[in-house]
Amino acid sequence: MIWLVRILISLSLIIVIYQDFKERKVWAFLLPVIAGCGCYLFFQMSTIDYFLLSIAVNFCIVSTILGILYLISKFLLKKRAFYQAIGLGDILFFLAIAVSFPTVSFLNFFVFAILFTFVLSLILKRLFYSAEKTIPLAGSMSIFILIVYLIHWFGFYHTIYLM
Repeated sequence: MIWLVRILISLSLIIVIYQDFKERKVWAFLLPVIAGCGCYLFFQMSTIDYFLLSIAVNFCIVSTILGILYLISKFLLKKRAFYQAIGLGDILFFLAIAVSFPTVSFLNFFVFAILFTFVLSLILKRLFYSAEKTIPLAGSMSIFILIVYLIHWFGFYHTIYLM
């Protein structure tokens, strides 16, 4: 069963990568699949109390980040709509990975996935000059999360679910 979940989450992340880079859109049903599979993998490695507490704290962190982003987009960037600053798929992807990891791991992966996205976007912009002003955030973060999962599944890093 665990191999089926791993294959399903890997394929979903690969499809998100492809779609977000190609079309800047992601199929809506993929994000609950990623959330469900990630949630299952996390639940298998933790206790129910730790699992629920981690998810609650992670949702608070994501809500805080989105609240700050809303204020920045409204007052500093002068965007009329919040979705001009970030896509709905990106927000749903944040929530999908929030249920997939304990809080310490989530914070580490979230921060490093954002940094990875920043560096990747700079490299891609330099290699393939594009007039596109948006960044495929969910796709870039999916690359990072897929790499993290693969490193864990192949036994190179054992403490992905810090207890």
